[in-house]
Amino acid sequence: GSQILNGLSAEEHRSVLQMIKRAILATDLTVYMRRKEFFSLSKKRKVNWKSEKQRDLLSMLMTASDLSAITKPWHEQQRIANLVSMEFFAQGDKEKEEFKIKPVGIMNRENSTRLPYMQVEYIDDICYPLYKAVSTLFDSCFPLMLGCKKNRENWLLLVKEAE
Repeated sequence: GSQILNGLSAEEHRSVLQMIKRAILATDLTVYMRRKEFFSLSKKRKVNWKSEKQRDLLSMLMTASDLSAITKPWHEQQRIANLVSMEFFAQGDKEKEEFKIKPVGIMNRENSTRLPYMQVEYIDDICYPLYKAVSTLFDSCFPLMLGCKKNRENWLLLVKEAE
């Protein structure tokens, strides 16, 4: 992998590594939540990927990749959501036992029956807005938005069944 970077000047090498670092850090959803500029620019279709100021917005594509399980066919999406929730609940159990703190909602096993509701909330608050913005900029991302929307409908059916 590092052989690809060999032909770059020291400055280009530093720039590429910085871009990679930003992209990786962008998978942290707290970083994602501060990306109002991206949503605003995508609505206007005015993202300039070459602009130094806007280059950081490339990291939104990394986030779209990171969250893409929400766009997969229903049975795969449901399987992945269950695996992720088991991991979160295990983390919450550990926090409760070792640190004697009440885990946040998505990590609290007491909320396990609320998984469909939490998934709809997750789609509404984070996933759908992101895929809508990305598909505005790239037609090829439109199927991701449709998959996300379809999975929301399926989770919503489960919410209604539980009521």
